[in-house]
Formats: sequence, C-alpha cells, structure tokens
Amino acid sequence: MNQFKMHIWKIFQTISRFYFNYHYHSSPLYLTSSAFTRRVQYAIRITISFLVGGFLVYGTSLSNQSTTQYLVPVICILCIQETFGMTVLTSYQILTAITPLSIFLYVLQKIGLGYKDYLAAELILLISSFFIAYKCSQVQTRKIALLISTIFFSTIVNQPGLPSTFIFILLEQFVIGIFVGLFVSMLIFPLFATFDIENRVSYCLTNLQQMESIVIQAFLSTDQMSAQAALARSSTIEQMVRSTMTLMHVRLNETRMEPSRCLQRICNRRRRHLIDLKLQEQIDLISALMFHVCSLELMVKQCQFNEYHSHFASALQMSLLHLSSCQATIVSSLIPPTVITRDEFNVRLNELQQALDSLRRASIDARLHQVEHVLESAKQISSEDHLSHSFFLFQLDTIVRLVIQATVTDPNKTFFQEIKDAFKQKQNKKRRSIKEVLKPQWPRVLQALKCVVIIGVGSIFVMVPRLAATFEDGQWILIALCMTQGDTVGGALTTMKMRLVGTLLGAMWAYVTYLSVNDNVYNTLGMLVPWIFIFGYLRSLPEWGYAAAVAAFTPVLINLGRIPYGDIVPGGDYALLRIEENLVGIAIAIVLTLVIFPVFAIDILKNNIQGTLELCRQSVVSMHSIYGQFLPDDNSDISIINVEIQNEQEVKSFIDTQKSRFHQLISSQRTLVGHVALEPTLWWFHNTFSTARYETLVQQQVDMFRMLHNIDAILMRIYECTDHDRNHINNLQMYAAGQFFTHDLHAEAANLSRQLNDCVTLWSSYFALTQTRFYRIFRDCTFSRTKLSESDLLKHEQCLIELHHTIHRLQIQHQSSLDGILENYLDRLTQGESPTKFIPYVENDKFDSIILGISAMYYSTTQLVRAALALGTNIHTIFELETTSLYKSF
Repeated sequence: MNQFKMHIWKIFQTISRFYFNYHYHSSPLYLTSSAFTRRVQYAIRITISFLVGGFLVYGTSLSNQSTTQYLVPVICILCIQETFGMTVLTSYQILTAITPLSIFLYVLQKIGLGYKDYLAAELILLISSFFIAYKCSQVQTRKIALLISTIFFSTIVNQPGLPSTFIFILLEQFVIGIFVGLFVSMLIFPLFATFDIENRVSYCLTNLQQMESIVIQAFLSTDQMSAQAALARSSTIEQMVRSTMTLMHVRLNETRMEPSRCLQRICNRRRRHLIDLKLQEQIDLISALMFHVCSLELMVKQCQFNEYHSHFASALQMSLLHLSSCQATIVSSLIPPTVITRDEFNVRLNELQQALDSLRRASIDARLHQVEHVLESAKQISSEDHLSHSFFLFQLDTIVRLVIQATVTDPNKTFFQEIKDAFKQKQNKKRRSIKEVLKPQWPRVLQALKCVVIIGVGSIFVMVPRLAATFEDGQWILIALCMTQGDTVGGALTTMKMRLVGTLLGAMWAYVTYLSVNDNVYNTLGMLVPWIFIFGYLRSLPEWGYAAAVAAFTPVLINLGRIPYGDIVPGGDYALLRIEENLVGIAIAIVLTLVIFPVFAIDILKNNIQGTLELCRQSVVSMHSIYGQFLPDDNSDISIINVEIQNEQEVKSFIDTQKSRFHQLISSQRTLVGHVALEPTLWWFHNTFSTARYETLVQQQVDMFRMLHNIDAILMRIYECTDHDRNHINNLQMYAAGQFFTHDLHAEAANLSRQLNDCVTLWSSYFALTQTRFYRIFRDCTFSRTKLSESDLLKHEQCLIELHHTIHRLQIQHQSSLDGILENYLDRLTQGESPTKFIPYVENDKFDSIILGISAMYYSTTQLVRAALALGTNIHTIFELETTSLYKSF
C-alpha cells in the first residue's frame, strides 16, 4: 500500500513539475524536460488565449458593440510572452502607454476633432506620434501605442457618426485582450521567469560539472590526440551551456514582475538547508564557474604532453579523479529533486575538502620529486610547463571554493527579513534628479522626429481622399509603417523582412480559410486554431520570432476583420489588399529608414565594441591598482593608478559590476552582428561586412576579459592567503633568495598595464574613426571626417609587434626567475640542507597557495597578452578590410 502511495505521489510530482515548469531538468522523462515540450506549451497558451478572446467577443454581447472587436483575439495572441514575468511586464508597459494616450485622444474628440478634419487630425497625429516615440523607449510598447493612435485617427476622419467614446472602446478591447493573456499565462502551463532561471542554473551546473570531468580526463590523457578527442566533447558542452546562459540576464529582468523569493521558498523548501541563493547570486555563480572551467579547458588545449606533464599527471591521477567524483556528488545533491539532510551534506562537503587537501599534498609531492630530479640530473624545468600546471591547480582550487561558498546558508534569516533588506536596498539606490529627468535625450529626439516623418508620409494614404479610396482607407499602409520601426536600420530591415514573410504566409491561410468556411465565425475560429498553434510553436524560435507572430495574427485580422462587411469585400480581395498595402508600406519604410536620420546597426555595434574595449581598459588599470592595494611593494617607485577601491568588499563589488556590464555589452553585440548583415555596408566600406570576423571578435573579447577576471581572482586569493600580512611575502622572498616573483611581478604588472592600456585605446579609436558620416552628424554633431593615413595602419602594426615582443620577454623572464630559484635550491642542497627545509611550500599550505597563485598569475599575464594579440590582429584585419583596397573579392 505504501509503495502504491509513493508511486501515486511520484506521478503527481512529475505532472506538477511538467505543468508548472519547475525542476523539470531532473525529470527522468526526456519529453518533460525538452525545448520541444516548452515550445508546445507556449503554443498551447497562445492558442487557448486566442480561443478565449474569440469566444469572449463573438459569443457574448460584445460582438455587437464595434466593428473592431477582432482586435481582442489579436491582442490575446500578441500579449502572450514566453514567461509570465515577461507577459506581465509587457502588459504593464502597454497599459501605462495607451491609457493616458486614450484620455488625451478622448479629450481631442470631445473638443471637436471628427469626420473629414484632415488638417487638424494630421497635425495632432504628428504631435502625438512625437511624444509616443520619445517617451516609449521599448520598441514593442512604442509600436502598440502608435498602432492605437493610427487606428483612432484613420477611423475618425474616414467614418462619420462615430461615438465620442470610440477611443475608450478601442482601449476596452486592448484591455480585455491583455487581461485574457495574463489570465491564460498564469493558469495554462505557466512558465515563471524565476523557475526558468532556476532550471537553467541546474542545467548549467550539471553540464559544467560534466565539462570539468571531461577536461580532467583530457588532462590525464597519455597523448595529445586523446586529449583533443575529449576536448572536442567539452567544447560541444561549452557551446550548449553558453547558449543556455544567454537568456539568463533577460529572464532576470523579467522576474521584477514576479514574487521571485516567494516562489523560490515554496518550490525549494526541501532544499533551502543546502543552498539558498538569490537569482542574481545563482547567475553570478554560474558565470564564475564558466570562467574557471573554460580556463581549465584553455590550459589543457595548450598543454605540452611531454615528460614533465606525464610525471605530473600520473602522480595526480587518483587525487584528480577522487576530487572530480566528490564534486560531482555535491553538484548532484544540489540538483532537484535530490533531498538529503544538512548533516549528510556536510559529510559530503568534508569529503570534497579532504579530496582537495589530498590533491594539494599529491601536487606538492609531485613538484618536490620533480625538483629533486632536476637538481640531481642538472636538467632544466620549462617555465611554461611549471606555470601552466600551477594555473591548472589554482583553477581547480577556485572551483571547489566557489561550490563550497555557494552552500553556506543562514537558517535564521526569515522571509520578512529578506523583504525588509530588499526594500532597504531599493531605497539606497541612487535616484535621478528632476534636472536629469527633464534633460532632453537627443538620440531619442532624433528617433522621435524620424517617427514623425514616417507617420506623416504614411498618413497621406489615409488623409488624402483619393489615395484613401484607392487603398481602401490606406489604414494598413500606415499600420505597416508603425509596426516596422526599429532602433537601427538593420533592426528595422530585419523587422520588415519578418513582417513580409509573416504577412504572405498568413494571407495565404486566410484565403484558404475563407474558401473553406466563408463567414461562419465559429468555423473560422476552428480553422485558425491549428495555424495559430503551429506558428505559436515557431514564435519561440529565435530565427522566426516576429515573423511567426505576424503569420499567426494575419489570418485573424483578414478573416474576422472582414466579417462585419459581409460580401462587400470578398475574402480573396481582402487578403490580396492586405498583402498589397503591406508591400507598399514596407517599401516606403525602407526608403524612409535609410534616408531620415538613419541610425545604422554597424555604428551601434562599433560604439558597443568601444564600450567593451573601454571596460577591458578599465579592468587592466584596476588590475594594477588592485595589485597595489592587496600586495603593496615598498621598494617600488612605480605609481599606482587609483580606482578608489579601499577594501576587499569594494573590490568584489567593483569586479561584479564590471562582469555584469561586460555580459550586457557582449549579449548586445551578438544581436547587432546579425542586424548589420542586412545593411548596405558597401556604401562606406571597401569590402562587405564580415560577419565571421565580427563574431570572432566578440569571442576574443570574452577570452581577454576572462584572463583579466582570472588575474583579479588570483590577486584576491593571494591576499586572502597572506592573512593581510605582508610578512608572508617577505618570508617567501627570503626562501627564494630574492629570486621570487613579487617585486618583478609588480613592475611587470605596471608595464603590462600601460602597454595594454595604450593598445586598447588605439583599437578603440579605430572604431570611432570608422563610424559612418550619419553617426558623426546626428550623434556626435561633427561634420568633418578624419582622413585615414598610412600612419594609422603603422600604429596598429607597431602595437602588434610590441605585443609579440612582450610575450617573448615574459617567457624569458619567467624562465630566468624559475632557473634562479632552482639555482638557489641547488646551493642549499649542496650545503647539506634537506629540501623540506628550504622549499617553502612543502610544510606550509598557505605558502603553497601563494606560490600557486603567483605562478598562475605569471601564466595568466602571458595568456592575457596572447588574447590581446589575437584580438588586435583581428581588429587590424578588419581595419584593412574596411578602409583599404588591399583585399578584393573575386
């Protein structure tokens, strides 16, 4: 009987997880945890929302109130977003935009605006469009507000006898559609953004652990080919994890409209004693683990499988496999639905810590044996081998500490205390002053003026009687112009392409529906259900998106929109007219988008890259400053560039802010690269836009920032191990007879900081130098163009040459330092001392951590310069492709 109850309980849990979309990553059934299932659920939500809206307006007394009731099912389709938080956020933004607009338009109609008041309507339409475009920063909200404005004006001047409450009838239909969408989104397969983030975190945590295990296996391989085969699998997992992480920051913004902590406490109540991180903390944990696991992968990719590595790998094999196994146990304990007691979990944590300690002892023995072997045989240890393996050990240590720190919980902190802390944090946020609020934002002013011109041209087809008669009031031309606007030329062209595809597909199905069921409302709804379901599924695919949304609601507009007119407009003609008007609207929109205050995506992309390079430059400067704050060198006369960082907590906050900003910029760049591909870049470049090179450029920026993050993490770890006491470093200097790294590293950090600062500044200036003339005129307000000269290319080449020299110089310095330390050890050994007495890390774990950290620092600085060299080389090639005639395509 108990087994039967347990079986029923498991079935109920599986159904509830499937229905509410939480903890489904742990489900044994593939279909309950697949992207296919989530898309099917999303399609079901859209379809049910459409049906509820349709039956609400056509099956009740609402069907006789207006000829525009078909807007309700359309808004029901548009309002449903992938997550409940996004649906609420979109609905809130639309309502706050259209409600005051409706009041304003109602006042206008009451004052006297009405049938055939073309001139007054035109003027007020343009003024209202300006304020809508200026105030609505979100593209979707702007489109909806412009839509309701254009429907109002195009209707009121062409149809006599409209009631004075016409705008409120429109508002009512929008509100009904919005609330139906909210209702369905909350009750039918609800996907909360909170749960989506937690599901993604669980997926990433599991796969990062698998990726780390594969990298360790590759490290333990006997030859390069076996390692490469394993690394190919880890690279595949890396791409899957990276694509999963892409939407995390977007989802985090959506959780503002959800009771996130409440949802977490309800669904994670059985695991809160193991891990209880906020959503932002979970995302930060995954980002940090991704950085360090990818750093492990990078080391193994560049590892030389020589005698040194073979000895090291064989000595650490058992310890590494044991550590990987213990960490996998911890990760599996954190993934739902596994539930264990805190005492059992603490035992596993202790086992993980012991495995790390065992690995540290094994690595010390391996290095000690290697030193003894070298001293006896008078051979030389390659600094590249020594530093890379120290870097590998440091990354493993950092990963374990991140996992352990994530499981620290505070059982005494109540839910109400968290709410109180959240309110306090919100109050402490810096608020904008009245001056900042009222200060005009000129890019948005230009965008609003552009919108006014586009709406003005489109309104000609509505306001001029002859054109209105030719195009059946021309309403859909004006609506097409409203709905295809974008923040950039590339974004607008992408929207136009998708709208055209969606309109053609939707119009074809509308015609098939008309031939099948004619004007029967309920049969029409039945014919539209499978179509909306299919394109509701496709809507969640990035490559379809807006095209699928247009394809879904177009047959609704055509079939339900013409029913009030009966046979006056046949269905086939109505569908063709819809296509014709959209084609005219899109053709006009293309011309106006390119001519009126154009903001090209290539300019925004280059501006974005400048921001990322500036962030890297700040990280380079802060690297030297953080070094000076944590490990000051009294003997150095090199000045520290102060970035106003006073303590360890401020350093962590500073680094976290940089990482968050960097991820936002990189995510934006990936989107913009796709938009630029549609722009006519041949107008200002010597060659076509190279999508592949810019995609590589994005990844190279990530590689460079990863190394900067590693250096910051290493410095903080060294500072932690010194117990804030400079004597630990002095003792290490004494052991190494002055050959240790700190003083040299201080000078090296200063010189490297200056060199990379100069290089990044030069690269950033290139992107500013090659902005289009439109960007300089309308954004920078400069009418002159700086002419490119051969010296610009020579500066780039000289910069790359210096980076090559730096890599060579660092390798020589590292080898020299290592040889000096071994020479000191040899002198001590010939004097009869035991290696355990004069090698500092043998009996002191903190000394070992500091030495590993400084060795990892050496390796990271070399890899940083290599990453900068690869980035600079790619920028130099892009510079030549875009500004010279050196390369010509066939």
